Amino acid sequence: MKTLPRVAGAVAAVVILILCSPSFASLKTGAKFVPFSLKNVDGKDHTVTMEEGQLTLIVTETLIGETKISKSHPAGVLLDFWATWCVPCRKAMPHMQQLNETYKPAGEQAEGGLRVYGIALDEAGGKVVKPFYQKLKINYPMLADPPSSASPEGVVRTAKDMKKKYEVQEIPVVYLIDSSGTITHVHVGFKEEYIAELDKAINALLGGGKR
Repeated sequence: MKTLPRVAGAVAAVVILILCSPSFASLKTGAKFVPFSLKNVDGKDHTVTMEEGQLTLIVTETLIGETKISKSHPAGVLLDFWATWCVPCRKAMPHMQQLNETYKPAGEQAEGGLRVYGIALDEAGGKVVKPFYQKLKINYPMLADPPSSASPEGVVRTAKDMKKKYEVQEIPVVYLIDSSGTITHVHVGFKEEYIAELDKAINALLGGGKR
């Protein structure tokens, strides 16, 4: 009878190991991304979808009753699922910021480059994400709330649904998506070596530059 606690403990350890395995926490490379539309903390709606077989970014901004829409075709999109309470997520952010600075499109460039997005999973959404964002002086978009504008049918419109569709069980989770809408790189959690691997994957996706 004394062996029962040991057996139970071993079973519990195996269950925890399985549940925490990255294979249970994300989509896989080679899978197609899920189109989405969410509001950035600056109030602009960002929609990432496919148009005529090409990855397409649509940014919608409404000011004083006037709506402005801009469209571009990035060479890749990086999604970083995170939350303000997640310590590893916060450690990864300076690296995400650097990747954004290195690979973002130049000026009004409408073709090519990498778009970096933080997908905030805080239940309170922008109410808690915006002050956090401003305090850290991050300049890549942090998407937290449903969009104000209309979006194409079948496009995910909440961070909660993003979490479900992208099979996020642990954070941070990072996805790199190419211009055909295919996921080319995934990692779960944060380690310094992950950033080097991600940088290499971005370089491969962009052909060694910002194109």
